[in-house]
Amino acid sequence: MKRLAVVTAVTAMVLPLLAAVSGQAATAEAAAETDQPVGPGQYFADSRTFELSELDAAAAVIGRKHAVAAVDGGLAQPKAVPASRADLSVFGPGWQAEFLGGTTGRKLEISSDAAQVTELGTGEQTRYAYKSGAAFPDGGEVRRYEAADGSKLTETSRWDAAAGTLRTTVSETISTNLGTTEAGDDGFTDDAGNAISSADLNQTYVWQQAGASQSDAWRVTGVGTNAFGTSTVQYDAQGRVATITEPAAGEELQNVLSFTYATATTATGTAFGDYAGRLKQITQTSGTGTPQSVAAYSYDSAGLLRTMADPSQSGTQPATYAYDTAGRLTSFDSRLNGGWQLTYTGDSALPTATAAAGNTTPGASDSPPPSLDPPAPGATTGGGEVAGPLSYPSNCWAAVHWMYYSRPCAAWAAHYGWHYPYWRQLPTKRWVVGILYDHCTKSPDKPSGFNFTSACDMHDYGYGIIGNNLKRWYYPYYLDWSRKSDVDSLFYTTLRDWTCTAYSKIRRPLCRNIAWTYRQFVRKGNPKNGANATRD
Repeated sequence: MKRLAVVTAVTAMVLPLLAAVSGQAATAEAAAETDQPVGPGQYFADSRTFELSELDAAAAVIGRKHAVAAVDGGLAQPKAVPASRADLSVFGPGWQAEFLGGTTGRKLEISSDAAQVTELGTGEQTRYAYKSGAAFPDGGEVRRYEAADGSKLTETSRWDAAAGTLRTTVSETISTNLGTTEAGDDGFTDDAGNAISSADLNQTYVWQQAGASQSDAWRVTGVGTNAFGTSTVQYDAQGRVATITEPAAGEELQNVLSFTYATATTATGTAFGDYAGRLKQITQTSGTGTPQSVAAYSYDSAGLLRTMADPSQSGTQPATYAYDTAGRLTSFDSRLNGGWQLTYTGDSALPTATAAAGNTTPGASDSPPPSLDPPAPGATTGGGEVAGPLSYPSNCWAAVHWMYYSRPCAAWAAHYGWHYPYWRQLPTKRWVVGILYDHCTKSPDKPSGFNFTSACDMHDYGYGIIGNNLKRWYYPYYLDWSRKSDVDSLFYTTLRDWTCTAYSKIRRPLCRNIAWTYRQFVRKGNPKNGANATRD
């Protein structure tokens, strides 16, 4: 949207947003079975399923989803990954891996007259009807399919003379109709201010036969747009993800994520450790830099995930997980969601969620904005823990601590002027923290009718808190420059999990595709720009 006409002379520093949190009820009671946020996750009434997601590595948005579904006549059970999908089951029972933000969690089936793509985590399906085809003189053919919404899928088979075999690839292009931009809103523009065409914003998936199962061999090996580049995936002989490469964007270097799997089980009945076949470690290489471990996992003797640690962040506690005898997550403490207890009653998959002490989540349906009037940033004494490597306050070292207010961390943000933090409500009624500036910069606030406004306000706030690095000589509250990818990835998962799920099931796949395009777009951004434009 256009910038707000009223420019406030900033005369305040703010830490507590507590006025906006109505006492923080410690327990989120299970209400009537309607779609609803429940503590760290969401309950979906149509599928009678409770879901929560974790984010382990910001680069390439590597995470996982735990889902519990009701079973007719029996105890609610954790949802299982299909046996043919070794790539999605690498975290053990109860978890579905989400590589590239979950964009690889899809299944492709092709017949003579149609092709079908299924979202494995949610069950949504897109059918492509056969339209035309042609044979190549030297062997192979091309077959074209089209969906009702105009999305296209092309299957191309060509003879590889050197290898003596026929090689087949599939390209799936999603029709991304962003709709009519409202008066005063932005369309997508490049760095020079030129409009980006709809065709260049269409998300494209590249598929190849990389799975170990002959009946389910197709895997996503690339996803992206002409405008913002393509991320690629390579698989090992067992059909598991081996490497992911994300292109450079803006000042962000190319990132290569490598995945190491345990070859033997070291976990015992008394100590966690490796479990054969499970994901053991994720290593990240940025540009020509030294590879760095960004995630390490341990399991119990039954193969259940029990801890996840980030070796690159010394001094931070690992995430921990515990389960009941059915394999349902019952307690955990993680960077993204904080500490929670989940209690299931009877056969229902709708739990009661109880927050651990110190875990803040705004729960009021009418939380007002902060109303404090503290002193100006220029009057704030610098120093203290400013030299800390990741943030000040030092316990607020992750984007989620500020943007979700999962810890009592809040501050004015240097983002094209000083901006006060406000509670912003997402379409699912989840509350986050954001600033009121221009909403989605150089992109529509409501693409294709999906309301991204509050998530964009939150993303601006994250950039502003990082931008505060340039103001630390007189205003010490900041998040380290290295957390930019953290802010971008949390923006995407907020759209995917807490915005797109507010819309009808048939429209959610398109919303998630657009969300990924927005994530790729903001990777080109730089928090320094807004900070440099903020007068001291």
